[in-house]
Amino acid sequence: MLVILFILNVASTYGDWHKYGGTLENTHFQRMKGAMMGLPDIKWSYVTGNWVESSGPAVADVDGDGNVEVLVGSYDRKVYCLDGSTGTREWSYVTGNVVNSSPAIGDVDGDGSVEVVLGSEKVYCLNGSTGALEWSYTTGGGVSSPALCDIDVDGNVEVIVGSDDAAVYCLNGSTGALEWSYTTGGMIQSSPAIGDIDGDLDLEVVVGSYDSTAYCLNGSTGVLKWSYVTGGVVCSSPAIADVDGDLSMELVMGSCDKKVYCFGGSTGTPKWSYVTGGQISSSSALGDVDGDGSVEVVVGGGDQKVYCLSGSNGTQKWSYTNATSGGVHRGVSIADIDSDNKIEVLLPNAGGMTNFFLIALNGEDGSFLWGKTLDFDIHDITIADVDGDECVELVVGTQGSDKVWVLDDMANSTGCGPFAVEEPSSHESHKLEVKVISNKIYLSLQNSASVKLSLYDITGRLLNVIYNGSLSSGSYTFTPTIKQSGIYFVILKADGLTYPLKIIKF
Repeated sequence: MLVILFILNVASTYGDWHKYGGTLENTHFQRMKGAMMGLPDIKWSYVTGNWVESSGPAVADVDGDGNVEVLVGSYDRKVYCLDGSTGTREWSYVTGNVVNSSPAIGDVDGDGSVEVVLGSEKVYCLNGSTGALEWSYTTGGGVSSPALCDIDVDGNVEVIVGSDDAAVYCLNGSTGALEWSYTTGGMIQSSPAIGDIDGDLDLEVVVGSYDSTAYCLNGSTGVLKWSYVTGGVVCSSPAIADVDGDLSMELVMGSCDKKVYCFGGSTGTPKWSYVTGGQISSSSALGDVDGDGSVEVVVGGGDQKVYCLSGSNGTQKWSYTNATSGGVHRGVSIADIDSDNKIEVLLPNAGGMTNFFLIALNGEDGSFLWGKTLDFDIHDITIADVDGDECVELVVGTQGSDKVWVLDDMANSTGCGPFAVEEPSSHESHKLEVKVISNKIYLSLQNSASVKLSLYDITGRLLNVIYNGSLSSGSYTFTPTIKQSGIYFVILKADGLTYPLKIIKF
């Protein structure tokens, strides 16, 4: 039985291996809210055999038991599967080298169960329930965080990775066999971003390379669509979104030439660039962080600063200076972590040798909210609901203590739900109607609109893009594919307005 409820009240050089937030576009924006209204409490921690700060944790129900697990890699050459509520180890798998890559999670072979895919010296595909190896693929070097997607729309999932051997690989999800590869002029440590960035209704793969170049590849064939040469190494992971409100997609990426670039998705021509005071090896977070109705770009620099830039023209809105001696060489994450319907910016503080904070900033002006002392050093922050209470927690790994940490509000609040950005009457003013009957979503448009329907699980992890494109006026029916029982959310976007749907599958 499937019940869908419409919610009216909703909106030096380092490789950046982590794919934030579970989205193929790498926007690093978590749509589930939290209840951390002040300094968060430690819910649990787990000690591995070595550093865990370089592998950003992934969160999902990988064994189909209805409970969420935390997946993370370590320098002890292992990937760990931990119970999300308690931190108890469920299984681990030994790879052939350190694990810098963040795990990607999905049913890649179409058998109805979930697999865990990660990079080390190989690409590994593991059974989500047991951790047993299903297949592996050897590239010519270390492997970036994978992206999982039916990239050629043939009904089968592909695995896309970058490698230190300067190549992008597209692998068959069922067998690990190579479907295509593309060789750049330098090693690839950025996580691939995937999306229809040129409006041709086909998917593209975008990566950065150590040859100072951003590449856009045809997702089906791997053929180069465009490239752009920056003035420095590109190890920042790209992010894809309509950042300037023109209803076409842009690509945002940093470079070690100290610039943040915004490229037009169709041509690769820069729309704007912003010069910082240090190299940009971290990835950008994209979202309306200050509540003005437009998208901002938030990115950390090697000059110890975090910058908030206008997505429309790249002008600075605010900046925050990191208190320690190190640059901000890892990406920030954005979410409403205190349920005030305002966005906070989460900053991993990795510099210096003291005061190692997980830092929260006010998205409106970049002012300091709180800092949590954990250990040296923090790289990547995953924001997700790990215990099934419908409120997000913060998941990080550290170097000094070799720990995975989960932070939560001290009251263990429940029922936070999705981020709310729209007034109840907004769908009426937009001439849009939504009705839900059984497992079908009925959408009626009085005017043509750009529409995107995305399916998320309770952790905030993107499961599927149900539809993404332009629709003329008329009535449409969409049926989300949901295999397991639980709570899900569908986010409907129509010309910039947001309408969440809550789904309960029994």
